[in-house]
Amino acid sequence: MKKANLPVMMTIGTCFCVMAVGAGVMFQEAKVEDIPETTEQQRIIIEKEDVAIPQTSQAVTSTQTESLDTEAVEGVEEVDATTTTALASDPLAFVFPVDGDVVMTYSVETAIFDPTLAQYRTNDSISLSAAVGTEVYASETGVVKEIQKDEQRGTSLVVAHADGWLTTYSQLAADISVSVGETVSKGQKLGTVGEPTKYTIALGEHLEFAMEQDGVSQNPEAVATK
Repeated sequence: MKKANLPVMMTIGTCFCVMAVGAGVMFQEAKVEDIPETTEQQRIIIEKEDVAIPQTSQAVTSTQTESLDTEAVEGVEEVDATTTTALASDPLAFVFPVDGDVVMTYSVETAIFDPTLAQYRTNDSISLSAAVGTEVYASETGVVKEIQKDEQRGTSLVVAHADGWLTTYSQLAADISVSVGETVSKGQKLGTVGEPTKYTIALGEHLEFAMEQDGVSQNPEAVATK
């Protein structure tokens, strides 16, 4: 009896083993398929987020840069166009900004005596005798480039003209009649003579007048007329 049932029992046992192994394989396959699917989805989402952030940041930066560059270029072009329009007129004919005697001459190659400093030095301007309150006029048509103040020259005003010329008016009173960027005509009032600074007081009340072309100092007495 025992010998007759043994093959049957072995067959049944084998079937159970095969079924168990098959079920285990199916279970493992299900787990393997589930895990990579979730991981792959997460990886794709992360990769998309990582790519999206730099692209957005780069786009904003690029837009801001283009905006700043455009504004800077437009500003320069507008200033140049205004200057060109204002200065493209008749041939330049500079005149003295005040009617006064030269109390200190121009000399950039040889040192001359400075009575205030009591020493010899070079000088890139001329000083014209003029009482405080005397009106100062534009030597030629141009555009006001700069207004500044320092201890040595007091209040100064710079006008840009055609052909790279600049004229500078120093020892002015603080009440300037024009503003930076304003186009001024030849003979137009710029301001008035102020009190001389301690660095020029020995010259008396005066206007300091300087000229240059393309960055090179020029002698006003050789260029402008009274």
